[in-house]
Amino acid sequence: MALSTIAIIILVVTMILVVTDKIPLAATSMLAAIAMSVTGVQPLAKAYAYFGNTTIVFCAASMIVCNGLFQTGAIQKIANLLFGNLAKSSERGVVAAFSLFTGLITGFTTNTAIAATMVPVARSIAESSEGKVKAKNLLMPVGLMSTIGSPLTLSGAAAVAAGAAMVIEAGTPMTYFEMAPIALALIIAGTVYFATIGYNLMIKAFDFEDPVIESEADKGVAIPKWKTTISLISFCFMIFGFITGIWNVAVCSIISVLILWLTGAVSVKESLKSCDWNVIIVMAGVTSMANGLNVSGAGKVIANFTINLFGGPSASVFVIMIVLGLISWLLSQFMSNTAANSIVVPIAISMALALNVNLLYFCVPVIVGTAIAVTTPLASPTTVIVMQGGFRFKDFVKIGIPLSAICLLIMFVMTQFMYKPF
Repeated sequence: MALSTIAIIILVVTMILVVTDKIPLAATSMLAAIAMSVTGVQPLAKAYAYFGNTTIVFCAASMIVCNGLFQTGAIQKIANLLFGNLAKSSERGVVAAFSLFTGLITGFTTNTAIAATMVPVARSIAESSEGKVKAKNLLMPVGLMSTIGSPLTLSGAAAVAAGAAMVIEAGTPMTYFEMAPIALALIIAGTVYFATIGYNLMIKAFDFEDPVIESEADKGVAIPKWKTTISLISFCFMIFGFITGIWNVAVCSIISVLILWLTGAVSVKESLKSCDWNVIIVMAGVTSMANGLNVSGAGKVIANFTINLFGGPSASVFVIMIVLGLISWLLSQFMSNTAANSIVVPIAISMALALNVNLLYFCVPVIVGTAIAVTTPLASPTTVIVMQGGFRFKDFVKIGIPLSAICLLIMFVMTQFMYKPF
């Protein structure tokens, strides 16, 4: 049997396992990597080689640094400082401020962490507003904007990092702020949406009482100021290194981790526990699988078959770009963003290589498309976190569909202007 056929069979089985969610995604991804190697599609060492990949090392280290901001209370203090005096302001203004802050900060931390942090802040504002501000009207923007803003940097979400790792491994470099212009446009559009149309929709749709939100924040212990300061210094050094390019992103992020560990600002044991190793395993596994598709020629077979569906060599790359973006967006409404990327990004890479198209022209809409996961509570961990606001499935649909349409239109237009296909 041809190696390309074996690789395609492995891909199909992997897709079935991802969609059915019968086994953990980390196990599925490593199963695919091992299968690609033991069947001879790729060398045995490639099954685990990507754990040392620059992008994956950077992702793991940046998780520790960003989680350090939460463990030392830095993000909580910033949020309270910015929003502590907004309780007596107009609710619409508070909603807009929440939307903008959440969208921007999530690109530099992790979307799930910022969503969890903003829940008690929303509760505090609602309690001190004398009924002027409802927590439910703050939590919906938090849940949706914390995923929309994640492509601002490559460390904004696991799905973004995983997609970028596959693109970089395919030979196309991506900077830390590669998708920032598109993400900024989406954040601004989302903020305007929640200050206008979205706010009006929430007032009409949320026909239930404001819930009582429980928070663990009140049980916290005082954190020394020096730890907060060190965590901010570590984070700023990492970002400075990314921007200046003094070293590669992995080295910059590792040094930042060492600053936290050597000063004792963050416990080594606690910081390692806070790192989402499931994400690291998934990234390494799907990158290995993508390599198997490439070296076996399976990617080319899949790409040629798909291209023929669009008219063969004369196929419109613009249409293909839109279809890939829409597929990734649709999948991410019902499965994790990372899982959706693990399915669509390898196909997008193969199609780009077959048509000799700029990989970013096809892959950026896929990665950003999975971040616009806002129409169901299943779409993202951030939407699950804010479910304590009392939301129902239909609430996400009512608020998320118009927002998705706006964001997708912006994404496609900006991709067309930012990335030349040839």
